[in-house]
Amino acid sequence: MGATEGGRRVVAVLTDVAALSKPFDYLVPSNFSGPLEIGSRVRVPLHGRSVRGWIVGPGLEGLAEVKPIKSSLGVGPTEEILDLARWASWRWNGPWARFLTAASSETIVRSLPQPPTFVPFDLPSSDLGLQGISGAESNEGMSLEIGPATDPFDAVLGFIGRTLGSVHPEQRSVVVLVPGRGYARRLVGRLARRGIPAVDAGEDWAAARAGWPVVVGTRAGAFAPVQHLGGMIVLDGDDERFYSESSPTWNVVDVARQRCQGLVPLLVVASCPSAVITHHIEPRSLSRVQVAAGWPQVEFVDLRQQDPRTGILSEKLVALGRAALSDRPTGVALACIVNRKGRARLVVCSRCDNVARCASCDAACALDVTLDCPRCGSSRPVICTTCGATAMKLLRLGTTQLAADCAALFGEEAVEITASSVPNAQGQARIVVGTEAILHRVRSAGVVAFLDLDHHLLAPRAGAEQAALSLLGKAGRLVGGRAETEHGVVLVQTRLRDHLVLHAAVNGDPTAVLESDTAMRRQLGLAPFGAVAHLKGDGAQAFAEALVKSGLTISVLGKGEVLVQASDTAILCDALSKVPRPKEKLRVGVDPASF
Repeated sequence: MGATEGGRRVVAVLTDVAALSKPFDYLVPSNFSGPLEIGSRVRVPLHGRSVRGWIVGPGLEGLAEVKPIKSSLGVGPTEEILDLARWASWRWNGPWARFLTAASSETIVRSLPQPPTFVPFDLPSSDLGLQGISGAESNEGMSLEIGPATDPFDAVLGFIGRTLGSVHPEQRSVVVLVPGRGYARRLVGRLARRGIPAVDAGEDWAAARAGWPVVVGTRAGAFAPVQHLGGMIVLDGDDERFYSESSPTWNVVDVARQRCQGLVPLLVVASCPSAVITHHIEPRSLSRVQVAAGWPQVEFVDLRQQDPRTGILSEKLVALGRAALSDRPTGVALACIVNRKGRARLVVCSRCDNVARCASCDAACALDVTLDCPRCGSSRPVICTTCGATAMKLLRLGTTQLAADCAALFGEEAVEITASSVPNAQGQARIVVGTEAILHRVRSAGVVAFLDLDHHLLAPRAGAEQAALSLLGKAGRLVGGRAETEHGVVLVQTRLRDHLVLHAAVNGDPTAVLESDTAMRRQLGLAPFGAVAHLKGDGAQAFAEALVKSGLTISVLGKGEVLVQASDTAILCDALSKVPRPKEKLRVGVDPASF
């Protein structure tokens, strides 16, 4: 591959230097040994140093001086993945190389193994399996709503069996995406025990590239370089780990939708399928009875009615915790979750303990000279709308002190778990206290207690209610669904007992929350009904002013922070790609999940 001139071969190479978005031409030495197909990885000289890159096409002919490639770095992603990465670069205004890095092996791969042949198997007879994949035969994208504690394995088996069991000229692969590495390993093991050849893309990139029948991956697995894609499954499509918070702010569901494009079947399984998930694909659900059976038993503590001397550890929490410690002789009996990050602050009335909320969008207010809403920007005087008091207090919660308090109260060791904790940090501890990282580090518990869920319910961002309900669903996996013979309890301590999210959790029906979220997104022009770009940095204002000429709407959020809006994703992405970036520091987040 490459342009040939006078016996010379020239190829275009995109380097992994994020600041350089265009490829450069390099000469293929006569003694070069290694693959030269599009996507192959090489090492090339650049400005006095050696960098890695990918062959993205033939070079230009007639160049007088072309530097030679230094060496081969082996097999790289397929040409189809290069096109997908180029689209993602346009969609989220990020470096093309950033997405190619996600699609490439961390080690040098010189050769590919021979993939095993897929052997058809009997499809599962359960309702979940049959209903979950019945639309796959027509290659229509589909979302499936199930209860959070419902095992989706039958749906996965049904999808794989029908997709790979069909007659095709070449062996195809199904890519299954899950939100965590532990989940991926367990799923590969379950499939192997059923005789289905599966591989973890994060641990064996070469096998995925070779075209293993089933490739399981996490977020980066959306770019898994399989030879011939047969279909994609996204499990827990509403999990926030599928959404990148760093720039570029891409998400797995949109990448999967673009990669399948109606040519191969796509199945997204979620307990809270938002409009972002169901947009342009067919939404399906188990019966409301089946969905509700997969939601946990939820109980409440109204913090407004608690004796303030008891602190955050209510009497009901203590009683449930002691009962769980008695009933479960091994494993985690009690998991206490509280958000201690910077956003974990609530302004409450000093007299009646009600949360200060925005009158326009219902988000939690921040306390300054006035009560300011960080979501919609409105302000109002420091007056409690419930009792009329003018004195407010700021709640701050911390996991470290709470872990010590729980250990003293229950007479058991309490381990703190946060995102920075090492895997299996809980060891043999019976009590864990920490952030929502507990929901990803602990497999089961007798009681999961949200010590103050209001921080999630009133977070000043779009989709906060849906995200809060999703957290309750993840807690339900630890304690088990309400239809199980032996299940635990999810305890919610709140000042918002009548909140829509809490009613949905009790009823095991997220419909009202999802409809409310859809209506808000439509009203504010957020994805999927519009497109926004969050600009932040010294160059944000200049960049935004240049975008106005493209017909986009801008709103100044603060110093060095601008919101750009468009009626359509293509309009926004085209404008962002055409306007040159300023020299000043600038971060661009397109349709960020955390905005």
